[in-house]
Amino acid sequence: MQHHTLLKYYRIISNYGFLLLFLWSPGWCRAQVPAGEVNWPVFMARQNLKWDQLGKDYYSGVILGNGLLGTNIYQESDSSIRFDIGRTDVVDHREKLLPNVGKLYTQARLPLGYFTLKTAGKITDAKLELDIYNATASGTVFTTQGTLNFTAFVAATQNVISINLKATAKEQVNGWKWNPGKSISPRYFQSYPTDKPVNYPENPPVKWSTAKGYTFCNQPLLNNGGYTTAYKILNKSGAQQLIVSVGYDGEGAADENKEAENNLRKFENDKQSLVSHCNWWHQYYQKSFIALPDKRMENFYWIQLYKLASVTRADKPVADLMGPWTAATPWPAIWWNLNAQLTYSPIFTANHLELGESLFSSLNRNRQNLINNVPEQWRNDAAAIGRSSAYGLVSPISEAEIAKGTFEPANLTWLLYYYYQYYAYSRDEQTLKTKIYPLLKRSANFLIHQLKPDDQGIYHFPMSHSPEYKNAEDANYTLASLSWALQTLIKVNDEQQLNDADAGKWKTILKNLTPFPVGESGFLIGKDVPLNSSHRHYSHLLMIYPYNLVNWDQPENRPLISQSLQNWLSYKNALAGFSFTGAASIYAGTGNGDMAYKWLNELLDRFIQVNTLYRESGPVIETPLAAATSIQEMLLQSWGGKIRVFPAIPADWQNVSFKQLLAEGAFLVSADRQDSHTQNIKITSLKGGGLTLATDMAEFTIHSNKREKVDYQVQKTGGKTIIEVTKTISGETIQFVSANFEKKQAPGFPYTAYQNWFWGFNKK
Repeated sequence: MQHHTLLKYYRIISNYGFLLLFLWSPGWCRAQVPAGEVNWPVFMARQNLKWDQLGKDYYSGVILGNGLLGTNIYQESDSSIRFDIGRTDVVDHREKLLPNVGKLYTQARLPLGYFTLKTAGKITDAKLELDIYNATASGTVFTTQGTLNFTAFVAATQNVISINLKATAKEQVNGWKWNPGKSISPRYFQSYPTDKPVNYPENPPVKWSTAKGYTFCNQPLLNNGGYTTAYKILNKSGAQQLIVSVGYDGEGAADENKEAENNLRKFENDKQSLVSHCNWWHQYYQKSFIALPDKRMENFYWIQLYKLASVTRADKPVADLMGPWTAATPWPAIWWNLNAQLTYSPIFTANHLELGESLFSSLNRNRQNLINNVPEQWRNDAAAIGRSSAYGLVSPISEAEIAKGTFEPANLTWLLYYYYQYYAYSRDEQTLKTKIYPLLKRSANFLIHQLKPDDQGIYHFPMSHSPEYKNAEDANYTLASLSWALQTLIKVNDEQQLNDADAGKWKTILKNLTPFPVGESGFLIGKDVPLNSSHRHYSHLLMIYPYNLVNWDQPENRPLISQSLQNWLSYKNALAGFSFTGAASIYAGTGNGDMAYKWLNELLDRFIQVNTLYRESGPVIETPLAAATSIQEMLLQSWGGKIRVFPAIPADWQNVSFKQLLAEGAFLVSADRQDSHTQNIKITSLKGGGLTLATDMAEFTIHSNKREKVDYQVQKTGGKTIIEVTKTISGETIQFVSANFEKKQAPGFPYTAYQNWFWGFNKK
């Protein structure tokens, strides 16, 4: 770490005497990348969020998290600071007690509560900063009686929240109060839901206790489980440290008090906790890199990477709609018809496949529940998931729903597209064959079971629901998903030589599957159901994005893509945040960087909150994360066996660079764009295999770190250079260099848009 960055933290914390010793340790927060690649402390300091006044609510607060625990810090009143506390897996378990009540009430995420810090004077101002590189918040709150200096972090490798305070003048740091949340589904307190149960008691009252300096607030659950918020206040030399942990036992089989106490005790005894915390975050960020000329969008992208690792980790629960920051919401569950898919969409190109493990391991762990979600007669070979669920993925699709056509058949198939992306980017063949392929086959079978041939032998779908619009026969949502699944199953069966007995059936169905319904305005919702009113979901366009079954590389389909996109976006009333990310991604797929940029800017202008959270009646985590995917797709796309470098760059972005973004085929890609031309592309092959690259470089030289000569072929088409390298060697780095490339250390370009921008609650 640079000396001035270390000194900054030294000054912030040095007032807290008892913390100083472990902060000043050799190798504190040491950078992990080779010298000269990126000056990480300097570059990441540009991405910080800043507040010159305390936020007033959830959407303007300072957010910290470690994939399980989290806190959101904002002002509650003119003399009170609030610290929301959340743990992602704390859910109710009263489904057996109330079998006829919906899961949004019986298995809902539960609010833990919040701390308040009473100030001696009235709050007048603040100067706060969220340093995402070190995942640490720090700053000063000014009151009429003095100041409160604080730092806070949620330990990356321990389940503890640490908040350090020091008061000056007549201010005090002895005003902490824990306020337990009401242990009941937050949906119950919303005004509009019509599904509220009549008999819906609260969980039992909390139990307070103290032991060995720790305070325990235990919330029993009606099913004999419970959760405990435990904390301890350490005082020394006028400074104060609050440490908090949460223990949880969902089934009455463990001791939640002991879990929380052990977490706190371990943290107290670990003098390297902040070192480990910073090092974890540094290693996380340094897996990939992007630099944009638009500071607002660059900041936004890096904050989404911060949020991803705050919301989930490989060994943590599936990301729901809130992550570790609980709030009033009608959506205290996981949604499977868009939200989960979009939440995980940035992990692949960002080179963070490990974050997907929370989702993928859940699919494998709960495989039997996915099977049980389909009617009994299909459980021998099918699986599915309904609209939403708790962490067990129990979300049955009933025979009655199927008969009425009110169900969403393709949710699991769309979700498995992202599990297959894990293979496409990693080429982990063992996981493909033993986990992804069998589950994808079951998902496809659920759709196949419903197909009906007409008199000409053409297969059709009966009535089903296209998410968030209408019911329709031959819904494009379902057709596109089955088409992708069948093509993928056939491809895997052939490439892996699995000799699946069903391969012939898949080919027959695919050949005779009814075409996607199309009308004068482009793709319909389904047979005889046009899109003629505002529709925020792009469920009818999945064949364009993300499946790429109908794509811009097919000249004959370009008018249809354009027509469908324009018709969808022409009805504006219902468009929501993820409509804008979908539009940006589809435009990026057409190579139109200016339009992708336009829709992303409109999203940032209209919908994204000051701390980059997003709301629709309550917190909805997926939309900002999907926008990060859209940004990635402007820089790099790799669908269809072709790596496209800078495929959709806005005209105003003359200088752009990225390092170690991951592409399909297990290729790490780095590239530099200078003066509106690609000058340098470096591709590392992690698993070997052929490589096809699309670039705007007309003339180039090619080098390898493994061999003197690289065999390749070149063709020019549509203003692009297509380079085909027949074979790459595992571990080989191939570099394509333009004749006039001038090496500059990234980030080497000045910002040309939003030069002075910082996210956060500040006066810009």
